[in-house]
Amino acid sequence: MKQSKINNPFVKLSTVFIMAVLLMAGCSESPLDTNFEEPQSQLLTRSAASKAAVQTANEEFFVEQVISAAEGGTLNLLDVTLEIPAGAVPNDTAFSINIPDLNVFYNEFGTSGLVFDKPVKVTMSYRGADLTNILEPTIRIAYYNEATGTFEDIEGQIDMVNKTITAELYHFSAYGLISDMRPTSY
Repeated sequence: MKQSKINNPFVKLSTVFIMAVLLMAGCSESPLDTNFEEPQSQLLTRSAASKAAVQTANEEFFVEQVISAAEGGTLNLLDVTLEIPAGAVPNDTAFSINIPDLNVFYNEFGTSGLVFDKPVKVTMSYRGADLTNILEPTIRIAYYNEATGTFEDIEGQIDMVNKTITAELYHFSAYGLISDMRPTSY
């Protein structure tokens, strides 16, 4: 007696595979879809309300202080805190924070190029950020690499309750908060 093609294991497997491909083709995030957009990283921006509140509260967005090498110290400006431990630098040193553009979460820490014997702790708040289309768990601190012209992530911890990122810095340069954007296919 002749066996029906439907009972043939090869035909059954092929049918299941074709149906799976057809079902996935209708999904917006199919792994077979070559048009799927990867999240794009960008500097985090301030909300309009946050910019307005900051501009009326303080016109100076630069702070500088000599920190004792033996005692360490703390430096604060707006939504940034630097904690310099004792022994981070060999001599008393001028530390600074400059916020050149209130539109984005971007800071220049000085003395630029300074390398530390012990890491400096930085905490950056993103409470006033515009989180529209932002994947909040991807917010991170990155430094601007002048040689490549790109931001490079540094390891840190996000606290989504208090809206802060904390990391250890081993050198000074320009640092910003970057995040991934939600893909437009959402």
